[in-house]
Amino acid sequence: MSALWLLLGLLALTDSSESRDGGCYGNIQTLDTPGASCGIGRRHGLTYCGVRASERLAEIDLPHLLKYQPIMRTVGQKYCVDPAVIAGVLSRESLRGRVPINMGMPINIPQDTNAFAPTSWISESQVSQMTNVLTSTIKEIQRTFPTWTPTQYLRGGLCAYGRGSGFIRSSQDLSCDFCNDVLARAKYFKRHGF
Repeated sequence: MSALWLLLGLLALTDSSESRDGGCYGNIQTLDTPGASCGIGRRHGLTYCGVRASERLAEIDLPHLLKYQPIMRTVGQKYCVDPAVIAGVLSRESLRGRVPINMGMPINIPQDTNAFAPTSWISESQVSQMTNVLTSTIKEIQRTFPTWTPTQYLRGGLCAYGRGSGFIRSSQDLSCDFCNDVLARAKYFKRHGF
């Protein structure tokens, strides 16, 4: 009987550490997403869209974001957000390795703006502020829709990230371009060590 309790205890520890490493908002590897819209692909000079476009844009940003992987891990652990999701948001908010100057504010910057600074200026404080905005939005979604799953909270938080939590009125609002693109990029980053 005690061996059974020991086994159950070990399984519980394994589950909680996996949740901590991946974040509190579902396993992004199991999420389906259509990826970037064709408009996002065209905006970045691609002739294709979907997951393929998201992965190509993530691939372009990967060398720049690898420098900040330790920061993303630290911030991810602090806010219980998968570092790959943080990398996905940073990649989506960036323009070929350049990040908005006023990052960390409630971001509502059009992607075609020229207000960008070199990625070498990204600080832990900026990544923390950006992640705090995301988790605050997720928590608003949780209060509004208490019966949803962690995955729905993540999708809702990502869709409301730049538009505010009022943008989400039902589960039908959980498939926005920002969310679909970020999740596809995050899955790419997850496969590459984030």
